[in-house]
Amino acid sequence: MKSTKNSLKNILISLFILFSQVSVFSQPVSATRIFYLKGNLEDKKNAVHQAAGKGDLSLALEALDFTLSLFPLTGDDPDVVALAKEAVVSLKKVPETEDVSQVAGKLGKVFTTFNEESLRISALQSLSSYPSVNTVSIINSFVSEKVQSNALMDQVLLEAIKLLKTNGNKTSFNLLFVADILNLWPDYREQIEDSYGPLANNSEREILNILKTVPMGQKLDVLKIVNQNQQISKNIRGEVAEMALSESIYSIGESADVSLEQVELQLASLQIVADTKWTRAASLATAYFPLARSEYEHEYISREQFAKVISNVCAVASSDTGTILSSYLADLNKQMEAGNAPDETILLSVINALGGLGDKTAFDYLLYVTYLEYPKHVITAARSALAKLKW
Repeated sequence: MKSTKNSLKNILISLFILFSQVSVFSQPVSATRIFYLKGNLEDKKNAVHQAAGKGDLSLALEALDFTLSLFPLTGDDPDVVALAKEAVVSLKKVPETEDVSQVAGKLGKVFTTFNEESLRISALQSLSSYPSVNTVSIINSFVSEKVQSNALMDQVLLEAIKLLKTNGNKTSFNLLFVADILNLWPDYREQIEDSYGPLANNSEREILNILKTVPMGQKLDVLKIVNQNQQISKNIRGEVAEMALSESIYSIGESADVSLEQVELQLASLQIVADTKWTRAASLATAYFPLARSEYEHEYISREQFAKVISNVCAVASSDTGTILSSYLADLNKQMEAGNAPDETILLSVINALGGLGDKTAFDYLLYVTYLEYPKHVITAARSALAKLKW
């Protein structure tokens, strides 16, 4: 009895398998698929287009595999390229039933295998629909190769750079930022800076590392590039300016020699610190004042530049700023006492700055200005500053 039941069970299982196979093989094959399988390359291209129009992307995927298998034999044959391009363009719409990472891998392989420009551009554009680490890695590797070889700009490279704006990562930022600093593609600077601008706000450490490692002359380029890009946040601009100011000050060390590049970096970075109201650099800015004074007295910077330094230092004043400027006003008063009248532009800058700070430390020195034989408008400025002091 048990043997009979087992036999019956085996028969039922066999029948189930048989009917399942019949069911599979009896499923209708679409006319479009038959057309694709039987047709030449042009027919296959049309079939891919028709199927994609109906939402069926399976033929597009088959066509990618097919054209990739042909490439070692045909290279960039126009008909093969046309079929591959039709498939690539169809896959801008992400298939719902496929492994997205595998589709992206196939698109990436088309990009790295073929050489035909329009096909590679289409592959990049379709890849943008498949954001992933692997997708970005493919584009980064391509751009990196072009940067390292100092290659000429072309439409494929330009498309890759544009795509990194929305799909890039910190590595992408480094590549584009370095290319900009090195001025590899000057005619395309606007597009490059537009692409890495949004990436910069997640690449603060990378910017600071680059600033720290490049030569003094290029530090100014980094500072200017960061400051001019309005997509980069004010905080990052302020932090980069703070480091640039620090680098420009402490690189001098005990040497009495100051290079023009260092002076330019000092003035530019302090200006950005003031413009961004980066108060975290307040103590650094105040510490720079004695050096700026020395540079002015040794004619490394003009009186107009030094006057601007005074106002910029006060824009992010620290608790010591009033004391340091008061001490400088005391020295200017001593010069006047000795019959050596100080430069009025600088004198007025100090007086007005002290009035703006309102630090009562300046009281005695401002009051003494009114006792000396300064021009009337200087004495008036001192009295106005006195009135602004906070008690």
